[in-house]
Amino acid sequence: MEEQNVIVGEFENKLCAEIARRDLEVAGISANILEEKSNVFIVFSEQNNTVQLVIPGAQMEKAKKILETRFY
Repeated sequence: MEEQNVIVGEFENKLCAEIARRDLEVAGISANILEEKSNVFIVFSEQNNTVQLVIPGAQMEKAKKILETRFY
């Protein structure tokens, strides 16, 4: 059975996501960056530009602890 990937964080720009990805990979957690540009409210035509960091679900708790020290 394939392990499910989960979003561990959303960042306002790619640089912040890259820093977080590097921190996770140094700790042995494989991480990928997803850039998503979508209209959240079509009526208002607002752009929601987020960069998401995706990791294997089994490593979520370890990843959260690592990211909390730098980003929260």
